Amino acid sequence: MHSFLQTVKDTAMQMASIAVIAVFVQNIIFTRALDTSASLFIIRKRYSIWQFGVILTTITTLSSILVFFADKHIQRLRYSYYMTPLFYVMMVGFVYIAILLFCSRFLKKYNEQIKPMIHLSAFNGAVLGALLLSGKYSLSGHIAFGLGTGLGFILASYLISIGYDRLNSDKIPPAFRGFPITLIYVGILSLAFYGLIGHELSI
Repeated sequence: MHSFLQTVKDTAMQMASIAVIAVFVQNIIFTRALDTSASLFIIRKRYSIWQFGVILTTITTLSSILVFFADKHIQRLRYSYYMTPLFYVMMVGFVYIAILLFCSRFLKKYNEQIKPMIHLSAFNGAVLGALLLSGKYSLSGHIAFGLGTGLGFILASYLISIGYDRLNSDKIPPAFRGFPITLIYVGILSLAFYGLIGHELSI
């Protein structure tokens, strides 16, 4: 019994550690520059960051689980290096269709509201990037990295949304208002997050 509890504790600690890595060190927007356009889109369209983030997290996590079980078979292929992204996209497509069918069957009341978010969540660089980055982990690691990627996206989008309205004030020169100043803001935040990786300045 003690060994079982210790195993559960170790697994939980490992999953928490990998999730934190995905949220901060491997942040899909700030340190990998993936899915920035989707984040800016949902902010401009006033979509709910939290709803979008939950959908993205669900798609990423389910796709990561599929990838874990399929990866051992994919790597046996002769041209696995070139075929891996294609198979990953196919698995994301399978999860995408499954979620659409689930929502149309069990969430009819909210289906029209969340359907555009499902489209945008599945077909972007964040999901594929998370799958490619999680290849070295175990099943629990894949799950944790999928969850962490979604949480990292929510955090990044929230930080961008905080500054989005304020960056369009009269204090900003007209030439920089809107998209240009937002990119500068994202760049500054990216430098801060990238520093978490621990790179040293070259001399």
